[in-house]
Amino acid sequence: MVFTLSVIAVGILALNGIQRDEFPNVDFETMVVVTNYPGASPEDVEQNVTNLIEDELRDVIGIDKFSSKSRAGVSTITVKLSHDVSDVAEIKQDIRNAVNRVRALPVEVVDLPKVMDFKPSRQSILKVSIAGVSFSYAKLRQIIDDIATSIEAVDGVSEVSKQGYLDKEIQVKIDPQKLYLHKLSLPQVMSAIGQRNKRWTVGNNNSDKDEKTIVVLSKFAKADEVGEVIIRSSFSGPIIRLKDVALITIGNVEEKSIVRVNGRKGFILNIKKQAQADVITTVDLIKEKMTVMNRQYGDKLQIFYTSDRSKYVRNRLNIVTNNGVIGLLLVLVILGLFLSFKTAFWVAVSLPVSLLGSVALLGLAGETINLVSLSAIILVLGIVVDDSIIVAESVHYYRQLGEERYAASARGFKRVIMPVITTILTTILAFSSMFLMGGTMGKFIYVIPLIVIFALGLSFLEVSFALPAHLAGVKNKEKESVWFEVVEQKFEVLLARVLKIRYQVVTLFAVLLVASLVFASMQMKFTLFPAVGVDNIKARLVMKVGSSLSNTEHKAEEVEDLVAKIVGLDLVSITTDVGKYYTHKAYFNIELVPSNDRETDSKVILKKLKDSVEQITGVEKLHFSVHRPGPPQGEDIEINLIAQNDVQREKAASKLEKILEAIEGVDNIDRDDDPGKNRIEVVLDYEKMARLEIEQSTLNQYLRAAFTGIDVTNMREGKNDVNFRVYLGENNYSEDFIRDIKVLNRKGLVVPIANFSSIQTIIGEPNFNHYNGLRLTTVSASIDDAKTNVKAVMRDALEQLNLSDNFAGVRAISEGGAKETNDSMDSFKQAFVMAIFGIFLLLVLLFNSYTQPLLILSTIPFSVIGVIWAFSLHGETLSFFAVLGVLALIGVIVNDSLVLVSHLNYLKKKGISDVHQWIVQGSKDRLRAVVLTSLTTLAGIIPLAYGIGGTDFILQPMALALGYGLLFGTVMTLILLPCLYLMNYEFVNWVTHKFRK
Repeated sequence: MVFTLSVIAVGILALNGIQRDEFPNVDFETMVVVTNYPGASPEDVEQNVTNLIEDELRDVIGIDKFSSKSRAGVSTITVKLSHDVSDVAEIKQDIRNAVNRVRALPVEVVDLPKVMDFKPSRQSILKVSIAGVSFSYAKLRQIIDDIATSIEAVDGVSEVSKQGYLDKEIQVKIDPQKLYLHKLSLPQVMSAIGQRNKRWTVGNNNSDKDEKTIVVLSKFAKADEVGEVIIRSSFSGPIIRLKDVALITIGNVEEKSIVRVNGRKGFILNIKKQAQADVITTVDLIKEKMTVMNRQYGDKLQIFYTSDRSKYVRNRLNIVTNNGVIGLLLVLVILGLFLSFKTAFWVAVSLPVSLLGSVALLGLAGETINLVSLSAIILVLGIVVDDSIIVAESVHYYRQLGEERYAASARGFKRVIMPVITTILTTILAFSSMFLMGGTMGKFIYVIPLIVIFALGLSFLEVSFALPAHLAGVKNKEKESVWFEVVEQKFEVLLARVLKIRYQVVTLFAVLLVASLVFASMQMKFTLFPAVGVDNIKARLVMKVGSSLSNTEHKAEEVEDLVAKIVGLDLVSITTDVGKYYTHKAYFNIELVPSNDRETDSKVILKKLKDSVEQITGVEKLHFSVHRPGPPQGEDIEINLIAQNDVQREKAASKLEKILEAIEGVDNIDRDDDPGKNRIEVVLDYEKMARLEIEQSTLNQYLRAAFTGIDVTNMREGKNDVNFRVYLGENNYSEDFIRDIKVLNRKGLVVPIANFSSIQTIIGEPNFNHYNGLRLTTVSASIDDAKTNVKAVMRDALEQLNLSDNFAGVRAISEGGAKETNDSMDSFKQAFVMAIFGIFLLLVLLFNSYTQPLLILSTIPFSVIGVIWAFSLHGETLSFFAVLGVLALIGVIVNDSLVLVSHLNYLKKKGISDVHQWIVQGSKDRLRAVVLTSLTTLAGIIPLAYGIGGTDFILQPMALALGYGLLFGTVMTLILLPCLYLMNYEFVNWVTHKFRK
């Protein structure tokens, strides 16, 4: 009793304090290097930034691969570490050091490359959209700054970033005509501003008694002080100040992207939590803080929450808890029907002992309650109670024979303890195969075998020490289950008849197994994470290349209206990101009401959205797709075509695109080499420039100031730096203004740019992408799970593409969902085979036989028959969580089979002459235990399988696989296994007799 209460008490305390999260906090062993190169074309970024960094990364030992994307103005390099590195932290530091060694970056790269570690903890947990019609933009921006500062101080918050937020800047718009009139150069003006805004320390006053620091303070305190900067002066001439040649205003930085929430612009705070923070508690604290902050501003702020990750965690916890309570009540009812109420109670107590104890150990191991750990807890729900049932039923058996309660407890426990220990070890071995699973999946699911080991270890302690003592304390004699005696008698008659036609029965089961496997291979598809029950739909809008930010936003508004009309009341929010990478593209995140509270399936909504695409005219592409649950794995189909020959690679990509378009069930086809905006090239005549004494760096400053602006210095306002940005004239000129620009040469003479340059329009560049330093083009697509799967599409597409014959210089590498599926399942298969071999060796030691372990292992493929037909009849796709259900099924079936075979061996040693008699008797003796273990497991998971306490579409396949596999497995254990045992007995006797002759 002390052990039981102690474990439950510790578990309850741990449950209240353990961290809750959506996914495990794992290290993906991935680093991302981002470098901003303002105003640069994709090829300039590739040549001057990406190549330099990649050259350094090649020398780092421990990198598996690296890929890069060179876009206009930014280089992004993703580095994936090898899985077999011993010191991950050291490799990551080597990567940082390699990036820091790059010194020859262009002068325009003012910020050092950012090296970031990609972890789930860095993902956003909540987005807060804030608007306030009662406030000016400047005032609202100040309010947002104050709110962001307050939220950063909330416990558990690690970072608050702002979207839809235009930084304040002081704009110095220089009048070109006044500049020319005073014969001033643009560099001269910029230098004067920068030199004026300085502060420095020169030393101290060398006093022994009153030492003081000598400083020169020349920093701007207010924005208008910049107007007093002296550009030029002399003894005889006038003093020319900045305000004489420029208009100084306070404005905002150029809007390069637009974020909209529910059809309107606003400020958005993107909030990330600390790695060890509880997602539900952190989000609740943030919302409390937002309520307090809104009161400070008279409740005049319109606040809306989107992308709330705590909502999904909270919803899943409620569903699992509700179904778990229902399942536990059903288990108690079923145990009470077969055993006395007190015995049923003590058997049921093993559940909270194992599960709560596992939660406590999980917290000590630094793990969290998340989707994966919850699935593991559900899996062991049916397994741990089986051990208690076997012991309790054995004690019940001896008490029915009239033995004294202490003797019955001791004898019953001793009779089954070795099979129980073996079943625990075999189940641990089966699940331990997940420890060897590679890739991203391996990192996500390693907690499953950990929980199984914790739970079964505690279950062993419970059934070994606590349960026999509890059962011995039950003073009343076990009640007779009269109704079950009738069942036993009918089963006895049935099995006696079946044994007489054992060969026909085994043949029937074998034919059914082969037919089921053939049916599954031909008609059923495997998808790692099916797109069912999803709560988010993605959309991508592509306009004609060259579309402005405002034009794309206008078309995005039409898409928002369409989505709101079609989704209706099932819509929680729609977040639109216009110009995130290109001004002609917009991305949408459509958040739906949680699937458990939504009547319309996401597949139906997705189909309606796809069917309505034609209503939006004047666009190049508009695609809708779903975001699959599970760990990050990219697009369903991602094929990297690698070749240095750009022409060959582009031709191969075009053909692959057409092949994918022709495959049924494939849509949202995209490639990453779309041409960028057309460019206006200023062609320079270098000979004329030399004769006219024009410096190229000076020309560059004039052009950038005319069309982009140049930051020359800054001043501090609160927590923010406000830049002084110099513009040549108004910052809204067309390319015609280039001809009107005049520059000052080295002799101080004004020279029009038109005298030494010309203008031409050239086709825009695509992004330049690399794989391990080689150029590549990625073709991606989405898959309709109802029509095809990733493996089939990849096979057909690559066969038709036939690179070896058609494009000899191009090679293909699969990434995304296809690679994750293949890598994860390949490593899992290898590990599973090793686990099965380990189970075989354990059984050999237990039975001292080579044939009987094969009997028990043969039950594994036969139990899958029920899974196959259950999924087919329910219209479900075989998935990773279905595989987890099958693993748990193996544990239960092997458990039942092992105990049955062990009991038959016990009866065989008694020397009963009629083999049929003792096989029937032994099977009858174990009928109650087998039926009880099966029914209690079913009772525990059926509520989840059918959503009685709420539907969880991710965990549902696992419950279906375990439930229906167990239904068929129970029949197989009670009917097929005795037949196989008898055939094995006859075979062994025949071989023994043969060799004796």
